[in-house]
Amino acid sequence: MSKLNIRLPMPPPQWDENWARRLISTLELQIKYLDSTSSPDPYIVSNVTTDRTYDADSTTLAEVADVLGTLITDLKNKGVIS
Repeated sequence: MSKLNIRLPMPPPQWDENWARRLISTLELQIKYLDSTSSPDPYIVSNVTTDRTYDADSTTLAEVADVLGTLITDLKNKGVIS
């Protein structure tokens, strides 16, 4: 199970300092985890034609490279990788 699936603590009916500390701690851990998922070295792709489809039984190396380049570009745009 991904650490991103950790649920935040439910708020108590009355103000509770322990709940607030636990919430802050949980949020800090989530932010730390999110920051660590991105690669420190950027992926650089060039000459990529956007392609999200290929036939696994009949394809070329260039087509697979375009699909991979498209995937890398999409992941970079979403901030998953750098």
